[in-house]
Amino acid sequence: MFTENMIAPCGLDCSLCQQAHSREAPCPGCLGSDEDKPDFCSAQCAIIHCGTRKARSYRFCDECPEFPCEAARERENRYMSQYVLRESPFGNLREIRQDGMDAFLRRQKERWSCGQCGGVVSVHTGLCRDCGKQYDAASFPAEAGAVSH
Repeated sequence: MFTENMIAPCGLDCSLCQQAHSREAPCPGCLGSDEDKPDFCSAQCAIIHCGTRKARSYRFCDECPEFPCEAARERENRYMSQYVLRESPFGNLREIRQDGMDAFLRRQKERWSCGQCGGVVSVHTGLCRDCGKQYDAASFPAEAGAVSH
């Protein structure tokens, strides 16, 4: 699951989303086909539909001179405060720039793998998709990918 095509332009790792964990129709991530994406991601996300990013062929939001825009700041704030676990899109982008995609993906796998079975833990619910173990911020190591900024 931890692959480059699952890293969204904003820096989120789509493989941590509860929709990516679906057994019947897993979401392919922001860069994949809209067929199995939730409505928010396919139709409403300001970042994936950003005209500036598309016109200038920016892979990641931090390539844009307007970064961080309001949509990017909202995403950072939401993922750092509104879900069971924390993920920092800005921190993820910084890690990718600093250490490269391969190193980032290796760290993501270490950070977000269940200590009980090795399955992927959802940032939204704190549940391991394979064994159902429940994590919370206190029981999940290293604030689950949060990087201070």
